Amino acid sequence: MSAASVSALRGDARLARIAVLVAAVFCLADWVLIEDFGFFGGVGTDPNSMIPLILLFFAGYLALPPAPDEALAAASDPHPWRNRLGISTLLTLRPRTLGGWVAGASVRSVGAVAAVAIIVLGAAPMAAAAANRTADPILALAIAGDSAAMNLPAPGFQLTDQSGQPVSLASLRGKVVLMTFLDPVCTSDCPIIAQEFKQAGQLLGAQAARVELVAVVANPTYRSTAFTRAFDRQEGLTTVPDWLYLTGSLAQLDAVWRHYGVTVQNLPAGAMSAHNDLAVVIDRTGHIRDEVGADPGPGTASTQSSFSVLLSQYARQALRD
Repeated sequence: MSAASVSALRGDARLARIAVLVAAVFCLADWVLIEDFGFFGGVGTDPNSMIPLILLFFAGYLALPPAPDEALAAASDPHPWRNRLGISTLLTLRPRTLGGWVAGASVRSVGAVAAVAIIVLGAAPMAAAAANRTADPILALAIAGDSAAMNLPAPGFQLTDQSGQPVSLASLRGKVVLMTFLDPVCTSDCPIIAQEFKQAGQLLGAQAARVELVAVVANPTYRSTAFTRAFDRQEGLTTVPDWLYLTGSLAQLDAVWRHYGVTVQNLPAGAMSAHNDLAVVIDRTGHIRDEVGADPGPGTASTQSSFSVLLSQYARQALRD
């Protein structure tokens, strides 16, 4: 092989190493900045996809044929890994050296390493998120989307709480109001959303005294205070401070649903109603600051926690403004 050919192969090998390094840096930046923190708009629903891509790039690098001088160097070096540790020496790693180390491992060892990698990259973060009571709000945003920031006067209402006492929006002035719409006989989304609101109040800590957690009945048939009280007992809401489950006449409720963009209709041959899941953040001056979808998705412990953190963050922001 001519000297020119050897020099060209050396240049190609170095270019491949630089490309792998640049790709790895790009994937890590995408993983952290875009898929996690949502820079440049939106969030990713596959926040670990960049890590397998990095592994794929390195696997392709290992499959490259060695240049002639690399093969000779690998054969004469009795300790190929002695001075090849650390990210600073990544550009000196050769496919032959790395490939030889992998090829020398037993099938059982390679399988064990692959199994551990799959667990670390997949199952372990998912399990940690499921057990985390303050999961990253990225889960809620991926399910329901980002909030619609607003600054509009909140439509007023005059309803009745679960104790039969009259409550108006004006009477809550001075507090931040986290409001949603729940069906008291619902067995799917509404109990989950209620728990998310309950956890949001717990996360607010001392600030919870300045926040009112409000739900408005979203069922045209089962709307009496007997049903709202039964729902509160069922979901452990009777001891939650500043929790209001409001109801009223069908005309009163219909006006609230219409003003806040909630569509409610009875389901055929069933007690539950069909309605859109919505949460509204009303500031202390009576203005709507945020409107966010409250669809709980799969309703796992991690998604519930994610929505709770998101709601508490909106409430804190409204308290600061």
